[in-house]
Amino acid sequence: MREIMLIRGLSAILFSCMMLLPGKARAVSPYNILEERAARFFNQQEWNQAAAVYDLMIDEKGNIPEVYGHAVVANAMRGDSIAQMRLMAKALDNHVPFDSVFSRVRQCSFSLGKANLYERFLTGVRATYPWMKRNIDSQLLNYYTFRRDGAMTIRYAEMMLDGAPDNINFLLLRASGYVQSGLMDRAMQTYSEVLALDPDNIPALLNLGNYYYQTGDPTRARPYLERAYTLRPTPYLATLLAR
Repeated sequence: MREIMLIRGLSAILFSCMMLLPGKARAVSPYNILEERAARFFNQQEWNQAAAVYDLMIDEKGNIPEVYGHAVVANAMRGDSIAQMRLMAKALDNHVPFDSVFSRVRQCSFSLGKANLYERFLTGVRATYPWMKRNIDSQLLNYYTFRRDGAMTIRYAEMMLDGAPDNINFLLLRASGYVQSGLMDRAMQTYSEVLALDPDNIPALLNLGNYYYQTGDPTRARPYLERAYTLRPTPYLATLLAR
């Protein structure tokens, strides 16, 4: 609280000083000064100060997704989950698209090498705002796929498939989760489901063809590889088929 009051006092002083300068010198606004201070605190990992200044920026301009992203991550580094949910509420009150907030939190947390902060934020928002569940489940599915977490990829792909059983993308992601988990039979079964819906699906054709070729069943592999080559010829497939 003392830090916030101190920064508010400094901001007021800065504003007064700026008003005393000639018009040309006042080209830099008090908001710009806050922005510079917030960036400096954030880059120096002074999380309490950064979080406080981002709060001031949001009070001044509450519709900038990037500021929410940095503010959420600064508070995550402080271990303040309540502040993160408060920021999400402010973003919604200011009509900031929640997807924009999610993407900025993802970008910011990944840049720090702290991808888990993004995961925790999503799960916190999911619990606080049940109406966002499906959107957040989709975000988490992509996150776990990126992290190559097979078990969680399968879990969230199946959640998404509950509402869209014929969605090709969700089926492909579930198949990749099975591959990452070493469940190859289930993966190939899922790729076959994809082909039943989309006979020209290149990833499914290639995965099935390569799997049967590598497991010593070239006769079974050939139809998949030939179809893939017809749709998208590559030197790799030409060499493979020539064998």
